[in-house]
Amino acid sequence: MRFKTFAVLGLLSVAPLSASVEENVPQIVDLFYDLRFQQAIQAARDLRERFPEYPAGAFFECVAYYQLYLLEDPHQPKTFDQFMALNQKAFEQALTLEPSQPAISHYYQGAALGFQARAYIAQKKYADAIPKARQGVAHLRKALELDPSLIDANFGLGMYYYFLSRVPAAAKPFAYLMVGMKGNRVKGLALLHQVMENGRTARMEAKSVLAAIYGSEREKNWTESIRLYRELMKAYPHNPRYRLKLEYCLQRQGLWKEAMDTADADGLWTQELDPLVRQRAQELARYRTLENLLFLGQLPPAAKYLDALETSPLPPLLQEWVGLRRGNYLEAFGQRDRAKAFYSKMKHKKTRRLANEFQKTPFPQGPRDVMPSHWPVSNIPIE
Repeated sequence: MRFKTFAVLGLLSVAPLSASVEENVPQIVDLFYDLRFQQAIQAARDLRERFPEYPAGAFFECVAYYQLYLLEDPHQPKTFDQFMALNQKAFEQALTLEPSQPAISHYYQGAALGFQARAYIAQKKYADAIPKARQGVAHLRKALELDPSLIDANFGLGMYYYFLSRVPAAAKPFAYLMVGMKGNRVKGLALLHQVMENGRTARMEAKSVLAAIYGSEREKNWTESIRLYRELMKAYPHNPRYRLKLEYCLQRQGLWKEAMDTADADGLWTQELDPLVRQRAQELARYRTLENLLFLGQLPPAAKYLDALETSPLPPLLQEWVGLRRGNYLEAFGQRDRAKAFYSKMKHKKTRRLANEFQKTPFPQGPRDVMPSHWPVSNIPIE
């Protein structure tokens, strides 16, 4: 049976650690959320060297490598191997802490196993992911049993509760047997909110996950998602995910002008991005601006972005969406036959459905639907 089990970004508690470790961990977390990978990796290495008995340095270094791996196109096996080696090191270090600091030991064991499950899910190796997820749940529960002040551990459990609640009804008994817990949407969201409001290093990750959940097709709580994405975009200006997701949620509310201003397609913000994501972020900002201009009825400026996108080397799916919008543009000028030639090329489910609807109800009277938001990759597979 194929279903997805969602794993934990387990993070760190204060009590058993020195003040020096606690002061450095949030800085590392902020660096890799802001996609400043080399700085994050170096900061984690420094922490590992200063506190070799604790798993914090190895764990956060492995997280940085994993986030880097997700954004690579194509994915690099070397990056994944570095992630797995550091993850295993963190797990082994956590084991050695069990006699003296059992709560922290279980916490990091759960975190490491949860991230292994995430990695296997990203590679569609579900049989490998399930036992890791089950063991991760057990360790997180044990950590909280030993030390209820480990609020950040509730982030992982909140993820499990929420995403297991999304498993199809027929599969729920199997999900319980494999993972060892039942899904619970309300409980999952409550735990994530608790971490966002009272956690330490997992606060921003909880906020990121909640923004994605509320901005999903399942929840459609666009107002709350917009609020959270605004805060995240301000906190992490080098991570285009938050700006692009904010724009998408504004579009879903029909706020075309505000969405266009957020994209700032001709602004300098993309120049400050890591080269790993810069070009794709520019392409998506321009595409979203094209959609917004078309829906605002501003055809001459829309043509500028349409022409530029059509002459760019885009990924195949984005090319198809640009083709759909070329058909819309032509229809706006009454050129139905030319528009139909573009509509007939649609292959993917969403673009094909919209093309069929536009053939029945020509643009601009047709559906005001927008391209789904699937990038940058967050490994939160709900958007």
